[in-house]
Amino acid sequence: MNEQTVTIDALTASGEGVARIGDTLVRIENTLPGERWRVRREGSTWLPVEREEESEARVAPGCEYFGRCGGCTWQHASPAVQQASRLERIRRALPAPLRSVPIEYFQSDVPYGYRTRARLHWLTPGKHTFLGFLARRSSSVVDLGECPVLVPPLNAALPALREAVSALGGQGEVSLALGEGGRPVASLRPERVLDERAYAVGRTLMAKGFAGVALWTRGATAPAVEGDPSPVQVGGDGLPLRAGIGGFGQAHGSLNATLAAYVDGEAQANGRTVIELYAGAGNLTVLLARSAQAITAVESDRDAVEALRHNLTARALSNVKVHAETVEARLKPWKADVVVLDPPRSGAREACTLIAVSPVRRVVYVSCDPESLGRDLQALSPRFTLVRLAAFEMFPQTALVEVVATLTRSGVGR
Repeated sequence: MNEQTVTIDALTASGEGVARIGDTLVRIENTLPGERWRVRREGSTWLPVEREEESEARVAPGCEYFGRCGGCTWQHASPAVQQASRLERIRRALPAPLRSVPIEYFQSDVPYGYRTRARLHWLTPGKHTFLGFLARRSSSVVDLGECPVLVPPLNAALPALREAVSALGGQGEVSLALGEGGRPVASLRPERVLDERAYAVGRTLMAKGFAGVALWTRGATAPAVEGDPSPVQVGGDGLPLRAGIGGFGQAHGSLNATLAAYVDGEAQANGRTVIELYAGAGNLTVLLARSAQAITAVESDRDAVEALRHNLTARALSNVKVHAETVEARLKPWKADVVVLDPPRSGAREACTLIAVSPVRRVVYVSCDPESLGRDLQALSPRFTLVRLAAFEMFPQTALVEVVATLTRSGVGR
């Protein structure tokens, strides 16, 4: 039959509802768990025809671009459904013996207007410039007038940024963030080689209130810089925390402080030796170093390392030894009391395999991907006990969630 009535059971990361038809799980656009829908099959796709029973958890999206933009695909779901779906995703990703461990949940204090940084794309196929996020399941760019999840200063910067990328032409990517004094900074990466006239865009943006601009030309090993293009946020210790130019940093300012304080508490670093892997610009380091005896911080990104050293110097923290290299290059039996790691989305399989056979007694693992976390916990669980899990709603309106797992060597107290 080409038409069926189905009940939606779950919500996918990309925002579709999941239902079962026969022995097959299918995804259906713009549906929510608990709803009943009449759906129609077209080829291999099932399309919604009519909603027969609506979920009380359905809410009006807060963005006019919802459904087209690939950025915030959960806006039609209530905060309660979003929370339940994130927790279910985490539990599903864990090894089966660990799924009964309770998960503490830290909710965002605001549903919109929380992002202090974003990565946008631009495209100029003709006279009009498209500036925004990529469309859902497409490489096309959704042209944004404003973005409701951005903090107000970044939304206010979009018109000037649009003029700048229009002058550059072609296509490219721009990292937009808050910098010194809460003013916007931008790191622009056009795909084409620039001529001398293109470098005027940095000065133009500075004249329009930007704190700094980094402009990369194709093949360059360093950008042309105007002002100070380093993103700056408030660290967990309440002091300014500088990040690498255009590099990674937590986008939720207020909840990031909560996350950093939580990790510091879980590490129990007081008077102990700590190895921190994927240290970045020191988001976690600056708190851990206040009480640890000594920290070995490993980070490979050059700009992040420079920012990390700046942040340590600004706080007069001298008990941190920074290794500017990949974690893989440092793979050896570590001798430390505690390991704190915050790897990229791909996880840290090799590091976790080594931690399992090291003398380390405590591990605090910060993950942005529950699936890679679950795989890495599998490597740790023969030697370690998972004692605590916490989820942080760093990206409301999306499936993204930050998870912190605390583990202790089996047979050792918390």
